[in-house]
Amino acid sequence: MKLLCAADVHLGRQPARLPEALAERARELGPAAAWRRLVELALEEHVDALLLAGDVVDQDDDFFEAYTDLRQGVERLIEAGVRVLAVAGNHDTRVLPRLVEAVEGLAAKGVTLLGRDGRWEAATLTGGEGARVEVLGWSFPGAAAPDDPLAAGLPPRGPEPIPRIGLLHCDRDQTGSRYAPVRSAELAAAPVDAWLLGHVHKPDIVPGERPMGYLGSLVGTDPSEPGAHGAWLLDVAPNGRLELRSVPLAPLRWESLSVPLDGLEEAGEVPVRVTAAIDRLHGSLEAEGLQAKAVGVGLALVGRTALRAEVARTLARDDPRGSSVPHDGTDYFVHAWRLDALPEHDLEALAREPSPAGLLARKLRLLHGDGDPEEREALVRAAARRLAAVVERPYLIAAGTQPPDDAHVAELLEEAALDALDALLAQKGEGP
Repeated sequence: MKLLCAADVHLGRQPARLPEALAERARELGPAAAWRRLVELALEEHVDALLLAGDVVDQDDDFFEAYTDLRQGVERLIEAGVRVLAVAGNHDTRVLPRLVEAVEGLAAKGVTLLGRDGRWEAATLTGGEGARVEVLGWSFPGAAAPDDPLAAGLPPRGPEPIPRIGLLHCDRDQTGSRYAPVRSAELAAAPVDAWLLGHVHKPDIVPGERPMGYLGSLVGTDPSEPGAHGAWLLDVAPNGRLELRSVPLAPLRWESLSVPLDGLEEAGEVPVRVTAAIDRLHGSLEAEGLQAKAVGVGLALVGRTALRAEVARTLARDDPRGSSVPHDGTDYFVHAWRLDALPEHDLEALAREPSPAGLLARKLRLLHGDGDPEEREALVRAAARRLAAVVERPYLIAAGTQPPDDAHVAELLEEAALDALDALLAQKGEGP
């Protein structure tokens, strides 16, 4: 028996941070296109069933947008004899049952929404080679579910010794969560042979004799979801052995890329170094079996250079964001860049100077971890409080702006300190 497993499709959501050159292709790069690829994969692999671990639809008001895509895909699967089993997550707790009900006859033809109203429910699947498996599922009863879905226990196993697969949308090891909090220890102790989880978009499931973990989102729609995304094929042997493998099929991918500026002779070399780094990235991803039509890249310009200030001015004039570079059918675009390169000055020596430049050098070394950790934490927290106060302004609250976390605050502090140090040293005739 062969099963195709996926989670967090989020039909109705559109990709963010696309450049203008790719904005018109948002639909072919987002969840709708990923869903169509998922259906094609199910048909190509002749799977017996498709398992969906929640958040198939993004929001309740995405009913009409998701309806056509979901219906067309499910009808193709049913026609090919592929069953569809799903649980509802916190995003589609109301809309997914409505969609299933709206497509007349789906339930009778092989579509099952497991665990309605937050009660565990099981379904048995039988493959062409005689293999059998029990799929156990639990759906969100509302937009929030603060209680542990495992607390009341699971239904007993059936009389037959067949593998049991748990399908659950949950928040693992997160105390106080409102989204079906469970503990890893509970999952491990439960009478289940594989846990396929949804909710967290970063995949972390580990293939093995007893797979357990997050399947990850079907496609990353913004830079917070980097790396390979897609689905998982689960083979169930007649003897009950489970074999799991990932299939990266997302049409859009996000990556981070470091570009060293060491030895830079002029700022005009930076675009050449950036495109060369993207070339190398493409070669690496292609070797992994790249399926994406577009790859968003977050650049970090690193190393040491005496031309740091000039590089900053060059990038401000000729911003790499907004354009795309094609490679064998895949468009690469820069969605963000950071100038993390340090000046060639000796920060340790500068830090000993009783001057504004010396003060900045000391702060930079502190941010880099060269100093008292408590002093660094105090510096970052003080800045975080000031930034949080700014975010509390009414017009920013209305825009949904969130205060940055400590890591982002440290990055902002370092960027500001480096810019100020460049300006000070240029005034003294020591900079570029």
